[in-house]
Amino acid sequence: MLVVDPWHWLNTNGDIPTDNLHLRRQMLRIARFIEYGGPLKKLECRETLMECRKRPRGVPCTGLMWVAKTERDEIQAFCRVCGNDEAAVHNWHETEWANGMMEAVPINFDGTDNDRDPASPGSGPPQSSTAN
Repeated sequence: MLVVDPWHWLNTNGDIPTDNLHLRRQMLRIARFIEYGGPLKKLECRETLMECRKRPRGVPCTGLMWVAKTERDEIQAFCRVCGNDEAAVHNWHETEWANGMMEAVPINFDGTDNDRDPASPGSGPPQSSTAN
C-alpha cells in the first residue's frame, strides 16, 4: 500500500506539478481520493467512479475504488472486488480538495475566466442575442 503525504508531491504553491507527467498522474489520483474522502465522517466510506488499477492474473480488475475515513482521520483507498489496498493518505486536511468538489460557477462561453468577479463585465452565463 502506498502511504502518501500529498504535500510531498505538490509544488511550493500547493499546486499539482506540471513538469513531471508521471508524478502529475499520481497526484491527480491522490487528489481524487481526497476529494471523495475528505467530506466523509470518521469510519464512513463511499464508492468512487475511479477504476481499480490492479490486474490480477494479467486481467484488469473490473472494480471501482472505495475511500474510507479511518479512525485516525486518514483516507484509505481500496477495491472491494480484488482486495487492492491502494493508498493511505494523511496530512490532506489543508489541500484544496479536502472539502470535496468545488462549488458550481456560472458557465462562461465568451472565453473569460470563471474565477472573475461575477459582477464584472463578461462574467456569468451567456446572454441571448435575440430580444423576446
